[in-house]
Amino acid sequence: MDDLKFLPFYERLSIQLPGYIFSKVVISVLLGLAFLAAHYTSIEDNIFEDWSWFLGVLISTAMACLYFATHTLHTLLSAMDIHLRPNGNQVPMRALNRLLSDRNFVLSGLFFGLLNCVFGYCFGLPSSSGRAVATILSGYFLVGFIGGMGVLGIYGVFVAINSFAQKAKHYFDFTSPDGCGGTLFIGEALVVFSSVTLIVGVMISIYIFKTNWTGSNTWSVILLKYFWIVFPYAMSLFVLIAPAVALHSELRMYKTGQEALLKRRLAEIGRSLEKRQSRASSRKDLRDDYEFRQNARRDLSKMRTWPFSIGASSRYLIVLVGNIVASLNTVFGWIAKSLRLGSL
Repeated sequence: MDDLKFLPFYERLSIQLPGYIFSKVVISVLLGLAFLAAHYTSIEDNIFEDWSWFLGVLISTAMACLYFATHTLHTLLSAMDIHLRPNGNQVPMRALNRLLSDRNFVLSGLFFGLLNCVFGYCFGLPSSSGRAVATILSGYFLVGFIGGMGVLGIYGVFVAINSFAQKAKHYFDFTSPDGCGGTLFIGEALVVFSSVTLIVGVMISIYIFKTNWTGSNTWSVILLKYFWIVFPYAMSLFVLIAPAVALHSELRMYKTGQEALLKRRLAEIGRSLEKRQSRASSRKDLRDDYEFRQNARRDLSKMRTWPFSIGASSRYLIVLVGNIVASLNTVFGWIAKSLRLGSL
């Protein structure tokens, strides 16, 4: 399984510290604290008034979520490889490593980091002094950089699962206890990816709602804020649904094909039973075979063609509802403030 491992630069950095989980927690926390320390020297106690303290928490949370998502991707790739290898296939790790290379992670991070700074500047920075502007922009860049790496990772998940779906036709099994042809492990991973993206998205929306932006509150700026708020939610839904679409298509074709085979075999058995010249022992074997095929057909009818269980869907809904409830009051307050300012 060693060939399945890919180590982005932020993973290699964590290896330098002791403890698999501890090192990632330390790096995540230190990133947030580094921003807070630098920004505190610029505005001191105002850090609690302009919600820049929450930006530090957001940086740490986003980095921790990225580490957790990367760990989940490692586990997913290993599981897919276990299922593919018996049929002579394997996960396309060379292509995936090229896609999720350090260079691409840095480029994606730079793009979203700079874009986040531009958007923050358009909204109107909450700090006006030169040093405070520099530190707050560094915070925006860090959040955008980490988020940009996450966006590239989401695309990598999409590519990997699409490749698996095309090669897994011989692996599907409608008798699998998971109820979705043996693909539930993919649905479980997608729920994790979607949930961590959603958590970061909600924190971004809370920060945007709570910050006292100093720019003009025109409708164009308000629409830009809404776009930047909605984008992480859209990515959360994308990583939950888009990678599963190709798998759903293959599972549906597999189920249709198995249904046709069972119907044809049942018809053949029925015609054989109608022949009176069959021996008694032969007729008993046919009836047993007929009953077996009928039971198999019932099992097939219960197979889901989406790689999600009720439990996995429920966990995602709990995360979704919890995050919505946590930010609902903030959303309403920001909308009311925007409407009041827009009417002035």
